Amino acid sequence: MAFIPDTQQAPRFVPDEVVTLASSNYSGPAIQENPVWQSNAGNAAFGKPRMVDRTNVQAQPRPLESALAGMTKSVVDPLVAGAQLATGGNLGTSKLAQNLDKQADVYYNENPMSYIAGRVGGAVAPASAVTKGAGMIPSFARANPMVQGAALGATSGLMTPTNTGETGSELYQNVGQNVALGTALGGAIPAVGQLSSMLRGKQPSPQMVDAITKARDLGYVIPPTQANPSALNRFMEGVAGKISTAQNASAKNQEITNKLAAKSLGLAEDAVITPQVLSDLRTVAGQSYDKLGNIGVIMPNKSYYDQLDNIKKPFVATQQSFPNQTPSPVINLVNSLKTEFFDSGSAVEKIKQLRTQADDAFRTGNTELGRAAKQTANALENAIEDHLSSTKQTDLLSKFREARQLIAKTYSIEKAANATTGTIDAKKLAAQLQRGKPLSGELKDIAQFSQAFPKASQTTEAMGSLPQLSPLDYAAGLIGGVSTGGAGAGAILARPALRAVALSSPVQNRLIPSTAAPFLTPEQRNLARLLTLQGVQGATNE
Repeated sequence: MAFIPDTQQAPRFVPDEVVTLASSNYSGPAIQENPVWQSNAGNAAFGKPRMVDRTNVQAQPRPLESALAGMTKSVVDPLVAGAQLATGGNLGTSKLAQNLDKQADVYYNENPMSYIAGRVGGAVAPASAVTKGAGMIPSFARANPMVQGAALGATSGLMTPTNTGETGSELYQNVGQNVALGTALGGAIPAVGQLSSMLRGKQPSPQMVDAITKARDLGYVIPPTQANPSALNRFMEGVAGKISTAQNASAKNQEITNKLAAKSLGLAEDAVITPQVLSDLRTVAGQSYDKLGNIGVIMPNKSYYDQLDNIKKPFVATQQSFPNQTPSPVINLVNSLKTEFFDSGSAVEKIKQLRTQADDAFRTGNTELGRAAKQTANALENAIEDHLSSTKQTDLLSKFREARQLIAKTYSIEKAANATTGTIDAKKLAAQLQRGKPLSGELKDIAQFSQAFPKASQTTEAMGSLPQLSPLDYAAGLIGGVSTGGAGAGAILARPALRAVALSSPVQNRLIPSTAAPFLTPEQRNLARLLTLQGVQGATNE
């Protein structure tokens, strides 16, 4: 049997007869006889051997055989490592250890994928034993991923056999190196993960994710720490100025709020909403009410009477407990509307009177009567809707509902608007929603945004002027100029620049950390670490 070197393929052993027949035409390097076998007896890495003797091995081992060989190697390695330590390395020179490594190298060379799969499968048992033994680890260590990783790495170092032929102090020195390397790498892996997690921040709650997504879809911007208080975001806002960043965000968001409010009323996005504009809208919407005067007699159903009873119920209960007190005007108002039938035209007129009465009551501070007048007007409107629905007057019903919604929106916006500037206060809409006001569409979107991010929904009037360079910015520039030898201008602009970065699209579009599910379970990650550490340690033994 002779060794044939080949620069294109792996070294090969061929029968002597072939060499003899080809020797007369061979002009290359001299053929080597009895080559030295180069092997790493306990190498846990998956590296390819330098030479492979195929004398007694099939030309192409089946995948199952290679997988079984890899599995056997992973199972035997910890046993070999323990025996090496117990015998001072004498086992490493045994014929059994050399043959095991020799056969493993051959199977890996012929079918590496199957062999590696077997290696992983064979490592499951010892790795599981290590990870399941966590109950024996003190609680402080179990709570610290870095301590767990270091312990796993140290165990990996002990489970990794050393080179064939090492004995005595040389063996123990290499084992110590393996343990030290495994401990360092095992502790570093989770440390890097923790640092990355701290910089990226925790995953927000589903409710916050939904609020951030809706806000961004509407065009709002959010100070990064309000959406995700990660270390990176806190640092960025800390340098840029947390208050200034929130004020700049509010200034941008005020434009979005005004546009959404105008859109909810069917106006152009750049329309300025004034009291006169709202009054004109009510007049137009009221024309749909006027058309209801000809639909005839309405006989209200039980729902109408139930609504009226609920309006006066607390006042009736008080009157029964204190019969000598003056009856609340709310009781008389509700009772005056209890009738078996009414004309549609009269009902429309009564609705107008009730709304006027409500405005007057609120203006004079009689909130109970004002609220009751609005509620009774709504009860009448609901009775008209029920009548239109039961009589299949769908066109009138649709227009009536649109008119009701538009009028209701004008009142909601009027309460949240600055009558002089036309600015819409998102916080006031949020307060209406909190009180149970049935906001819808764009107005509900505005209110929900303000509820989730109140610091980013301040009105421009409340903030006053918004200078982009504050005395603090100039102070930072002065200090920076002294410390850097004249780069003061750059330092002055650093804080405003960071504010712009914090509210820029690249940062805003990444406020929600990745929600991808972990690729591996904790047990699988421990196994992956163990195999990685074994591979690194094995490579150092080459």
